[in-house]
Amino acid sequence: MAAKPPLTADDWMALDFEISRLFDGAPVDEEQMFAGRLAEVTKMLRTVMERSRHVVLFGERGVGKTSLSNIFWRRYGKTLQSFIVARVQTGPQDNFTSLWVRALEELKAVGIANGRGSYVPFETDFETITPSQVRRELQKINANALPVIIIDEYDKLADRDTKVLTANLIKELYDFSVSTTVILVGVAENISELIEDHASTDRAVVQVPLSRMSESELREIIAKRISQTPMKFSPDAVLTIVLLSRGLPYFTQVLSKHAALHAIDNRRLNIANQDVEAAMNRFINDTEVSFRDGYRAATRTNQQSNLHQSLLACALARCDDEGFFKATDVVEPFSAIMKSPKRIAHFEKHLRRFSSDEGGNILVRRGGDRQQTFRFADPMMQPYVIIRGIQTNMIDESAKKLLLQKEQGELAI
Repeated sequence: MAAKPPLTADDWMALDFEISRLFDGAPVDEEQMFAGRLAEVTKMLRTVMERSRHVVLFGERGVGKTSLSNIFWRRYGKTLQSFIVARVQTGPQDNFTSLWVRALEELKAVGIANGRGSYVPFETDFETITPSQVRRELQKINANALPVIIIDEYDKLADRDTKVLTANLIKELYDFSVSTTVILVGVAENISELIEDHASTDRAVVQVPLSRMSESELREIIAKRISQTPMKFSPDAVLTIVLLSRGLPYFTQVLSKHAALHAIDNRRLNIANQDVEAAMNRFINDTEVSFRDGYRAATRTNQQSNLHQSLLACALARCDDEGFFKATDVVEPFSAIMKSPKRIAHFEKHLRRFSSDEGGNILVRRGGDRQQTFRFADPMMQPYVIIRGIQTNMIDESAKKLLLQKEQGELAI
């Protein structure tokens, strides 16, 4: 077999562009690029097919909520032609009228753009609107359609009255068996943080909590994207990216992109650990403004302390699928970093600081005194802290073993 000709300068430039497109970190809207989440996709599809119930999709920032809401409905090819899916983003300035008139306008525009204008014969020209008016307009939609309204970033909605009226709308749509499905998407730990008086909507709403991804799902993200190029990741490079990602698909994409681009810059199609190390440097440089102040606030002190080491141990601690860890989970990584056996008493005051104004609330604390759990307030701060620890040599080989630990074949997060 004849050897393939070497890539030209134009070929490398095109590959650079393709990698940037495939791993741009933006929410996914192409089915072939979506990875994992089969249980959640199935749950959301079944809810839409019921035609009278609605979805609240919630979880940490960076776990892929927007991507899931973008793509779940494309998994049902037999009725794909019937879907009319509108997406609107919530802003803090929104009230009920601005939000729901925009939703009606978007749903109608999508129907017309897809050649199904006759399916969406409702009105959108309202100066003010009530839940009952929205319901009456949605009842005009053709019975053969599967209309879906996705309200993204719903947690940014500041007006409580709008939340109450939206809850009333969802209950009314359910009570009148209106076929349109509303999907509320937002950063939250539970449904009560998104829905006012959620008890009254329990029958109308299906809760879909989205946790951090498993190791296999993160691997699938990398494999699906890189397979569309002539490039390949080494097994070690994939492992490093997956473990550094701490279950966050956004970080998997960003680190994979910078590693691949570094290999391209060096005219290599094989992506190795050295490229991942370069990607770490790029990530630190790109996010320095975003995370630097929070990191400094958490670790700044005039006294001799081990705040940097304690925060790194928190980032390396084993977490549950929602990113929470206990003080006992910090003992092992802290001992490895400090190179001697340690107890909770050695860093307990640091946990209190990290979850207070004094430490910039870099951690969120939950539970009572005896059942406290912690999580990084911004999930992306967790990989940032780990990479800083690697770059400043706080993580030696024994600590790296903790980072590379697996439990039952899954990522130790």
